Amino acid sequence: MARLDALLSERVAGLHVRRDPAIPLRIVEQAIARHRANAAQGRDACEHWGPASSVSRVIATADDGQRFDLAVKWNHPRGPRRAWVERLRGSRAVRAARGADELARTGIAAPETLAIAEARRPGRVNESFLLTRFLADATPLPAVMPALREDRARRRAAARELGEVVGRLHAAGFDHRDLKHSNLLLRAGGRFALLDLDSMIPPRRPRLRQRARALGQLEAYAADLYPWLPRTDRARFLVGYLAHNAAWIPRRRELVRAAMRWSARRLASWSRRDRSDHYHYPMAPRREPRRGA
Repeated sequence: MARLDALLSERVAGLHVRRDPAIPLRIVEQAIARHRANAAQGRDACEHWGPASSVSRVIATADDGQRFDLAVKWNHPRGPRRAWVERLRGSRAVRAARGADELARTGIAAPETLAIAEARRPGRVNESFLLTRFLADATPLPAVMPALREDRARRRAAARELGEVVGRLHAAGFDHRDLKHSNLLLRAGGRFALLDLDSMIPPRRPRLRQRARALGQLEAYAADLYPWLPRTDRARFLVGYLAHNAAWIPRRRELVRAAMRWSARRLASWSRRDRSDHYHYPMAPRREPRRGA
């Protein structure tokens, strides 16, 4: 995987593009145009679709016949104030690529960064695109969990593996601030890959508050999406987490209590919202789109 500082820098069609030399500039342009078209169709044409961002799968073929299977994330324009913040802190696409660079040294999987494109104006970044290699063997956790309900062995293994992933992340000094279950991809081999890595930048060494928020967020989504999930699976998650954070074993009850309080507050907040869209995963199981789509 090419690191952020190894990407080629170019300008095309009003965008500042940084790309891996392996992906032609024409493919970057084509993928962005196709994703804009997908986003215009709404959520049923995308992996994710919302007011702040959208993601879709795009397959493109270069002049030499090389095939690129891409996930394109568009961080939508959100007004002049946000555009100024994006220029100051780095766009969400750039921060995600930096997060992938940092994650690589922990051994945790993430999609391979192939290109970044930003629409820049003096003092601001209005919108950005992140192009990564599509993980065709992976499914968002909420989309695969119904099948795991009856597959006890695989479900238990996934709970332990997820605990180890979050445990390794925190042990390495990183705090992923958006551990919603749709950002967790379960791969065919039972390993997880993480999405939305911009929330890891700048790095924040997790203390009790950050750890409780991360575990509480995971618990809130589990209680909301899979109310049938047994307590024993939660225990397996905790065992996996503490395997990489042995210093927290004496404080595990304090950590669990703090996480459950965070979860309860989040669930109470959700109870006042319409969350029907939250259960919608139109592209799972992941089918291959038409090449001209």
